Amino acid sequence: MFKTQVNADVPINNGSGQIVTELPFVPHKGDFIMVGNEETKWEVVSSTFIVHDEFHPKKEFVDLVVKVKQV
Repeated sequence: MFKTQVNADVPINNGSGQIVTELPFVPHKGDFIMVGNEETKWEVVSSTFIVHDEFHPKKEFVDLVVKVKQV
């Protein structure tokens, strides 16, 4: 499972356009995922990996941020 921050321009969860969830795969542009209160279908617009430098508290981790749009 991949801990992932999902961002959207419309509410995903409790009125927020952001949710942190675990996904069983790394989504790529054009993939579809189901997240949020209603398990709505979302299309992946972009995926970004954030690698932290050696001084960051989370230096052992790579963050995955996914931007989606509702379909």
